Amino acid sequence: VPDKTDSLYVYRQDFEHDGRRQRVAGVIGALELEEFGIGAGVLPHERTMEGPKADRLALLEALRLNVSPIYGIYRGGSGLAGFFEGLEGRPTASRFADEQGILHRLWVITAQAEVGLLGAAVAAGPLVIADGHHRYETALAYHRSKPVGAPGSGSILCFCVDADSEDLVVLPYNRAAKLTGDLDPHSVLASAGAPVTGAPAATLEASPSDHPFVFVTSEGDLLLEVEDREVVAAVGERAPAWRDLDVVALHEALLPRLFPGGINELSFSKDPNEIRRLVMDEGWDVGVLLKALAAAEIVDVARSGERMPQKASYFWPKAITGLVFRSLR
Repeated sequence: VPDKTDSLYVYRQDFEHDGRRQRVAGVIGALELEEFGIGAGVLPHERTMEGPKADRLALLEALRLNVSPIYGIYRGGSGLAGFFEGLEGRPTASRFADEQGILHRLWVITAQAEVGLLGAAVAAGPLVIADGHHRYETALAYHRSKPVGAPGSGSILCFCVDADSEDLVVLPYNRAAKLTGDLDPHSVLASAGAPVTGAPAATLEASPSDHPFVFVTSEGDLLLEVEDREVVAAVGERAPAWRDLDVVALHEALLPRLFPGGINELSFSKDPNEIRRLVMDEGWDVGVLLKALAAAEIVDVARSGERMPQKASYFWPKAITGLVFRSLR
């Protein structure tokens, strides 16, 4: 149903994570597109691949419609928490639970004073793309291809969330690898690490190391640890926010040392059980389980001008597709 007035939308997700009820609320609206660069108001944190962008551009040309928002995070908008709580008594435009038990709610905000309040909070600092890098860069390409003033091409639908929200969930992207050469990965890892006897997540949290990892092999799990000095030796004088990331320590320092022949193929999953299945049942050589990132760390990396390795973070739950559309016609 088209809205007759310019509106913003408050979108809330209520869900359970690790046995605790949690709530994430943010603002959905049209985000003005900007080229990435120094001083830009929109910052990336991951690198993209050309194939997915080509597919998305074809879809955008066909639909001329944003069907799902990208996910952006910002800092400094914590004052909106009270506003979000105050919406509890107002009627929702949409309310439903999905198959995962996540309760989705949407409020339409039309009062100009409230629209101004929400917009000012989100615009207080740079917005970092948390999820949707390919869609954002696709929207830029679409915009460049259109005449000046083409309807809607200068913006993209975005769900904006405060990075300091304590309920924001950022899951690690775990890895499974197929190695180059005829190696016994368990022997290589056993010579450098220690067997894991407890739960991998608890083992990672208990480790005093700067960068702990649990490696999964068909013969058992092993804990391997990397210290900051080894990362510095591998990458040199890069931005500290980037250099301090576990995923950087893994790909730049640890994996090259363990497997100098290289890696043929990587698979990624937020689910540790899927990584374990690939190793145990599908013939992948080794899996790697990582600790989760904090959203604030992602903001710091983006502000430093660096980009994380591919598949470094997974924001959950995703903003649902089809809740709000934005026409480019």
